[in-house]
Amino acid sequence: MLRQTLLMLLGFISITELAYAQDERWFEVEVYLFERENVTSQEQAPQQVNLPKTNKAVDLISPLFSTNITGASIGLDGCSSHDWATNSDECNQQLKSSQVNHLSQIPSSIYAAEPQYGVPGGPAVLLSSSQSQFQEIIDKLAREPGNRSLLHMTWQQSMQPRHKAKPVRLFSGQDYASRFEANGQAIQSHQVESVIPQFDFFGDTLDSDSHKPVWKLDGTLNIYLNHYLYVETALNLREEGVKTLGIMQDNTHLNETLESVTSPFLFAIPLTQNRRVRSDEIHYFDHPNMGMILQIRKMEQPIDRVEQPAVVEVN
Repeated sequence: MLRQTLLMLLGFISITELAYAQDERWFEVEVYLFERENVTSQEQAPQQVNLPKTNKAVDLISPLFSTNITGASIGLDGCSSHDWATNSDECNQQLKSSQVNHLSQIPSSIYAAEPQYGVPGGPAVLLSSSQSQFQEIIDKLAREPGNRSLLHMTWQQSMQPRHKAKPVRLFSGQDYASRFEANGQAIQSHQVESVIPQFDFFGDTLDSDSHKPVWKLDGTLNIYLNHYLYVETALNLREEGVKTLGIMQDNTHLNETLESVTSPFLFAIPLTQNRRVRSDEIHYFDHPNMGMILQIRKMEQPIDRVEQPAVVEVN
């Protein structure tokens, strides 16, 4: 009786999982971001750095460089791509709490070593270079003077409504952490702060974390399904510059003078948009300093790839 009940329960769970998988709608996403170098823009870079929230995002890039950024050198297990996709909070906490060696440069082309495919009910999956379709577009943009590749990657994911959707973390390029903090403040500028510690010249103070990288491009791309497909970008492009600030000094307690202090600063140029898009169409997200090409393609659903086991009758 107990065995019969357990078999019925397992059968019910399998049917439930199969029904959920059949309700899923999977798409293939390809994105290419490029920077426009030496562009004179009417837009001024924001004086305050607003960092996008990435702690709950799916990270498909970190597992590719696990020997460098999972803390394996100090005995941590590290996170696989499945761990990052299903339990990003724990993976981020592991990185935050460990002494981690980071790469100084993340390449612009992010690919899986071999072709991969999503599985029913599974997390987002990074695809190989052979599964991408943008090479002709990338080659054409590369021929235009001043364009420089930032990031190209392709993945498969199931599309969820907005309240369930998980953004995908995108980052690449140089790590500025040896010279700048995440809030843009130059590390050597602490010498200025030590003279006049009561002022915060660089906006909101962020916790200093010498082990946390400050990437050239960093942020999230969130795609969700609400009858139509919607794309939300929260990306920052970091650019080195100089920030000049006026400081009131009162040496005599009678006279106040305004003096300027100039310091290197790492500006954050945001690409923040929310747009409704159509599947299979190629979409262009424009910005004076960068551009993003995006395509969300219909694909063979993972449930259709699952081979049903043959039923063998035993006489």
